[in-house]
Amino acid sequence: MKTNVPNLPSNGPFVLISIALSLFLIGVFTIATHARNSIYHSHVTLWAEVVKKAPNKRRAHENYGQALSSEGYLNEAAKEFKTVMSLPDDGSVPLRDLYREIGVVDYRLGLFDDAIVAWQTGLHYAPNDPSLLNNLSIVYMQTGRFDEAAAAARTALAGDPSMPQALNTMGQVYLLKKDYDKAVEYFLKAVDREPDVPARYWNAALAFEQAKKIDKAYEYASKYVAMESDPGGRQRAFEYIAHLKQMLQR
Repeated sequence: MKTNVPNLPSNGPFVLISIALSLFLIGVFTIATHARNSIYHSHVTLWAEVVKKAPNKRRAHENYGQALSSEGYLNEAAKEFKTVMSLPDDGSVPLRDLYREIGVVDYRLGLFDDAIVAWQTGLHYAPNDPSLLNNLSIVYMQTGRFDEAAAAARTALAGDPSMPQALNTMGQVYLLKKDYDKAVEYFLKAVDREPDVPARYWNAALAFEQAKKIDKAYEYASKYVAMESDPGGRQRAFEYIAHLKQMLQR
């Protein structure tokens, strides 16, 4: 999924932009069920061939849809998941997983209400599934339903207290609700669980800034830029760090 993110300005208030960037990071690192990398083109080709040879196999179409979704071919992926639904249920594709993938495609297409329905349907087959609940929390935030987002994230953490994605999402909930100390608490827990994920440090930096702990924001933004390999992300981080330096010098 490609997401356009505004560049950070070199001065001025950062509250809205910080929140927008934090949402961007959650969307990338939590909603996606498969990381994008160089092998997925071959996966698309592989599963396309499997589908040709086994056109009536639900698992083949489901895997092909996953590969297409990961490569950004969202409409094509949606067609494959519809094909899965149209075929007799042979038990090879858990409905929880199918509706999770359908929701991912809907979310990426901006069909947030459809994503909610898909993930809620998935929960019908797997009540209290932490991953589905976490995804619901994200889309609830996207649509301004913050109380429901908080409830879904809490339920996800009740099922898996150490789930880094849900810890990160709960931090986002508190950031949007302007409870910055709580946001920091949950983002740091996410960092502790996934210390090798740059996004965790970025979100922590944003929360520290809003909590008026500029030295800590600078520390975590610096850790982020030391880990981030994407040139665009690094450039935004350098601009953000320059902004924090100005604040520390006041």
